[in-house]
Amino acid sequence: MTHSLLQQPFPQKLPKVLLVDDDLFMRTLLRTQLEAAQYQVIEAKDGQQCLDAYQQYYPDIVLMDAQMPEMDGFTCCSKLKQLPNGIHTPVLMVTGLDDAASVNLAFKVEATDYITKPINPNVLLGRLRRILQATRAEAALRKQHALLQTELHQAAKYVSALLPKPYQEKVIINRQFQPSLQLGGDALDYYWLDDDNLAIYLIDVAGHGVKSALLSVSILNILRTKSLPQADFFSPSSVLNGLNQVFQMSDRGEDYFTMWYGIYNCQSRQLTYASAGHPPALLVSLESQHPVKQLDTGGIPVGMFPEFDFENHSQEVESNTHLYIFSDGVYEIPQPEGKIWGIENFISLLKDYQQANANGLNYVLNKVKDVNGEPSLEDDFSLIEVVLA
Repeated sequence: MTHSLLQQPFPQKLPKVLLVDDDLFMRTLLRTQLEAAQYQVIEAKDGQQCLDAYQQYYPDIVLMDAQMPEMDGFTCCSKLKQLPNGIHTPVLMVTGLDDAASVNLAFKVEATDYITKPINPNVLLGRLRRILQATRAEAALRKQHALLQTELHQAAKYVSALLPKPYQEKVIINRQFQPSLQLGGDALDYYWLDDDNLAIYLIDVAGHGVKSALLSVSILNILRTKSLPQADFFSPSSVLNGLNQVFQMSDRGEDYFTMWYGIYNCQSRQLTYASAGHPPALLVSLESQHPVKQLDTGGIPVGMFPEFDFENHSQEVESNTHLYIFSDGVYEIPQPEGKIWGIENFISLLKDYQQANANGLNYVLNKVKDVNGEPSLEDDFSLIEVVLA
């Protein structure tokens, strides 16, 4: 029996095939073969009927004749792919045309596959079965991907909620944090150890994704709760040495991180710092004879060698100075011909930012995105600005 477009929806147990052919005899023949193979069949005699039936029944697969009057199968397939979920609905094109141009056109309009007339029933049923199996597997992957993206989004919100807010009391502290993906491996923090000493640090865990984010959050929590055995949190090198004993690189070369950790004493204006394979922090004072000072102690990343001994360095801070701590994602921006934008260009950008007296670090982020040429950066963008008046 021919199924009209006005009948009630089919039960959901058997796969639904939308059969599109202007030839009544061919539709009858194909419907008989499909129903014998336990398919539910919806018929359409032309392209417009096909589009209407698709939106009513949402079939599992469309079996479409390429040569039809008024709207041929190629045009119909192209329009179907623009309908809701159409891009994910497989289309098997049935045609008497077996020339290369017709085959290329079928794939150009995103048909899944094609089969030529005269149709061998075994070949047709085998092709339908294979396409439906692949489509179901793809749908399952999309569902898993959507679930993963939801979980990553929730995790990213959690990580973002852990980061400190901008601060404007004894000193002014701004920060900008944007993972390259939904979840990155950077983390940053700042807080007062006592009335005079401000701790500031930034972590860059190797890699991206859940594993890197979990490690950065673990480090963040250890430092906030001061649960690092025998570490003196007023001594940056002691903190790095303590972390280097707790965290070690895996056998696969993972689970290591770079870090810059500093203590600023607001009474003595002394900045004590240590770094572990991290980009140098910058002291930028445009009124000074030496407007930019790079603060680096030459350490290696935490986790590579447990016996490595990190060192403290100190720097007296002039008035009206800005301290910048950042990850390498802010300046390692790919450029044409394989070049990297580089830290010197980033330093020039920070000078421009201070001279412009711009309101907030969005100025810097947007300029870096302009250099990148795309809104999404390849690495995490993490930047702390401490204004030491």
